[in-house]
Amino acid sequence: MAPVSTARRIIAPIETPAATTADSGEDGLGKSLGDRAYDQLLDRMLEGVFAAGTLLQERALAEMLGISRTPVREALAKLESEGFVTRHAGRLLVVREVPLQELMEILHVRAILETEAAGIAAGRVGADELRALRRLFEAQLQGPLPDGGDFWAADDRLHGVIVDAAGNAVLAVTVRTLRRRTRMFNLKRLPERLVPGCHEHLAIVDALERGDGEAARTAMATHLDNTRRSILAKLEPLSGVRPGA
Repeated sequence: MAPVSTARRIIAPIETPAATTADSGEDGLGKSLGDRAYDQLLDRMLEGVFAAGTLLQERALAEMLGISRTPVREALAKLESEGFVTRHAGRLLVVREVPLQELMEILHVRAILETEAAGIAAGRVGADELRALRRLFEAQLQGPLPDGGDFWAADDRLHGVIVDAAGNAVLAVTVRTLRRRTRMFNLKRLPERLVPGCHEHLAIVDALERGDGEAARTAMATHLDNTRRSILAKLEPLSGVRPGA
């Protein structure tokens, strides 16, 4: 496990409308403060603000978010149940470091599910959405180097559109969960993937536009295998372990 460090970066307080009450624990929009705290904490983990090994102190997080400790406790319990945080020394909660073997296994499962989803989605995604996605990736290829934040946002959008178009709610939830766990690696560590990734995404969009399910499967499989190889090349020398997946 990575060394434990205390989270000190400031998070914008959760804005709670006047309708919020201590009894309801809701924000007036039907979403509990615990859920909103969960969203903010998970975002910071996926963005690398809270890196692996960061100590998550309930009181400090409550102060950062501008809410009581109860919703923070609920959020941390959910994050622990989903494998994003773990207990250090049996008591302290820290951001969990995903082992290389586990990361490779997640990518293997993603390849199985998302390759099939791409084949099913071919011909189902609206033309306007595909044109918008094409513009996003083509625009990123116009400059000297794609913007990492814009790239990963577009990546999320494309993969989300595909699993939604596949028409299987269980598949969509599963893939989104696995993608979040992949992002614990902090994909910003892969700047060399930005340009090739744009071209791979455009190949997927091409196949979806043509309604060619087999080509969509092939393009998605190629994209995910290249991602896996890049992560492996980055992490394997550090781990000293050759993963089986």
